[in-house]
Amino acid sequence: MKQKQSASLILALSVSLFVLAPAFGPLAQMSGSAALAQEAKKEKPKKPKTRRSEVLGKTAFRLIEKAQELMAEDKYDEAFAPLQQIIDGTKFKPYEKAVAFQTIGFVHAGKGDYPATISAFERAIQTGDLPQGIVLSLTYNLAQLNLADQKPKKALVLMQQWFDAQDDEPGADPFALKAQIHIILDELRLAEQAIRKAISKAEAPKQQWTRILLSVLLQEERYQEARPILEDAVERWPGVKAFWQQLAAIYYDAGDEKLGFVAQRAMHIQGMLTSSEELSSIAQLYLYHDVPIKAAEILQTGLDNGAIKKTEKNYELLAQSYMHAREWGKSIAPLSRAAEMSDKGKFYAQLAQSYVQDEEWRKAEKALVQALKKGGLDNEPDSWLLLGIARFRLEEFDDAIKAFRKAGDDDDVAKDAFRWIRSIERRLAAKRRDAEQAKAAAGNG
Repeated sequence: MKQKQSASLILALSVSLFVLAPAFGPLAQMSGSAALAQEAKKEKPKKPKTRRSEVLGKTAFRLIEKAQELMAEDKYDEAFAPLQQIIDGTKFKPYEKAVAFQTIGFVHAGKGDYPATISAFERAIQTGDLPQGIVLSLTYNLAQLNLADQKPKKALVLMQQWFDAQDDEPGADPFALKAQIHIILDELRLAEQAIRKAISKAEAPKQQWTRILLSVLLQEERYQEARPILEDAVERWPGVKAFWQQLAAIYYDAGDEKLGFVAQRAMHIQGMLTSSEELSSIAQLYLYHDVPIKAAEILQTGLDNGAIKKTEKNYELLAQSYMHAREWGKSIAPLSRAAEMSDKGKFYAQLAQSYVQDEEWRKAEKALVQALKKGGLDNEPDSWLLLGIARFRLEEFDDAIKAFRKAGDDDDVAKDAFRWIRSIERRLAAKRRDAEQAKAAAGNG
């Protein structure tokens, strides 16, 4: 059962592991007018038919620089004016207009309007007046933008165009981006090929790349392959909760409960477990692994500061933790709270057990009466038997006999119940004999 639950958890967490990386790093690299001019100067024709590179004229350079300054001051709406002046002007070269369209795209990106950014970049490319290097850079940017705009199919087409235009095999990042697109399209094997290529090209994998690879492996239920990758991930990025969660789930699925508990403890020690459910779950694990005092500490602290919900179940768990730690006195308060909240008598019965441990017979008797009154007990005859014993200790023999007789209605406890009754009857008979002998002695005197 636990393995089935672990498999379900693994599948759920495999989705949370994959987070779309920021898509606009390269945009910043090309946003300045100086960078645009330098890129144009660097671009050299590689084929006879390639158009000669161009540079911005002084007026166009000044207007684009003005737009850049306004963008730096977050005055995006004002930044459109100098760029529109270039587009509408009759004295500006086609290349300068193309750069203006491109810069308009950066303005829209600064405003967070990515559809408009896409439109502006596409228009800049469509002019046919930009150097090939800038066209390729914009194509890459457009792939990122379309991915962020939930258009993965279009993003993949653009990435393929970008790859096809490369003379040499590119570095790691483009393969990682391609992997992101494939995984969103549910093309898991293609995503795996691309992300493994990215990882092979880097000295150390990026966290996002590891997430992508794990997402593939876990969705395909290749848990044993994912295990060493996750073990490496928690060493590289020990503060990432998702990796610890996934590793714990894989350990449990493999039947390695102790390692699963170690992973859960690592999260708890780092303060990653903050919700009521997470804290009560780790407390249950401590109790399961025979560390009841730690379970009690977590629950008591959480209930006191409000981190753990004050529910019947959580008070019961706290009481159980104290009882397993043989802290009978400390179990009384949470048992009392659970008893008050429950519509059944089981907690009053457990409360009575705690009182019995300390031989507080009157309190035990009252708790058992409450338990039997509320009802719903799984072991009602045992509660009647214990009530009889408590009354016996209090020397309330008539009431004790009544309780033992109720217990005797059950075949499993009848033998013990009637043994107690006979014991009481013998004691009462002895008392009567002693009283009669004392009376006779007094008469003879």
